Amino acid sequence: MYFSIYNLTIKSDILLLNAITGSKTDNPDVVVKRVDNIVVDLSQMQQVGAYCWCAPDALFLSIPNVAQCHIYDGQCIDIALTESADLGLVTAYIQGYFLAIILQQRKRMVLHGTTLQKGGQAIAICGASGMGKSTLAMALIGQGWQLIADDVCAFDEQGQVVSGCFEIKIWPDVINALSLDELPVFSSGLEKRQLTFANQACSADEAAPSYPLAAIYCLQTDAEQNAIDEYKGMQKFAPLKMNVYRTQFMAAMKTEIDFMKNCSAFISNIPVFKLSRDKCKLSKQGLEGLSSLVINSLQSKV
Repeated sequence: MYFSIYNLTIKSDILLLNAITGSKTDNPDVVVKRVDNIVVDLSQMQQVGAYCWCAPDALFLSIPNVAQCHIYDGQCIDIALTESADLGLVTAYIQGYFLAIILQQRKRMVLHGTTLQKGGQAIAICGASGMGKSTLAMALIGQGWQLIADDVCAFDEQGQVVSGCFEIKIWPDVINALSLDELPVFSSGLEKRQLTFANQACSADEAAPSYPLAAIYCLQTDAEQNAIDEYKGMQKFAPLKMNVYRTQFMAAMKTEIDFMKNCSAFISNIPVFKLSRDKCKLSKQGLEGLSSLVINSLQSKV
């Protein structure tokens, strides 16, 4: 099976969902293989989590009761599944986490953020897990924006934002807050639900579009009311580094220099905003306020 995600042609033994179906090729960019077992010399890698080891060109992850995974050389993903593996969870890992690591091994810039576009211009909403990225994205989608990718903001060599899968994962309380219909469960091990945007899918021979980046919003819960402030000059590099995908891996992957090069190449002239909200759960009224701050900030830059 062949797919196209983040402008990578992927040959996969595991069915990927809500992705562009790719054409068969003898030289795919990425190969996802199911294997019986994985043997890795962990002594040559740095432990970066309870079940994760990392090196500049490789990452090994053990997901208890699900799978062992080896991601290496910027092109290979080997997966040894347990008998009781949750395939929905495995697919979610491949389409997000694992491909983000592949891109970083290829020296690409990857931020932890949800990306949208309107009128051919993209924005990235970055922030830690649970900060409200996907929730704010849903509010903007309701105002005519289109999803580019959820949770992983990836760039090509020219600094354009590239398309991921046409799906977004949201919490049940967000579904209620936005008065959405009940959404399907994609994994028995996770509470999040999945909303797909099949109308955005491209044909097998049509490359997914990429978009110039208009602004980056770093979402934080450190204010008593919604607020927005623009980072100026060198101030923007610290929040961007904080929002690199899996920041804790940077030292082991030795990607700090690549990060600075990429920032200098195509983000130095992009406005970066601190978007603050209170620590309460996002309400419909709060989302309207946040989305207005985003839209007004864009209009002020035109």
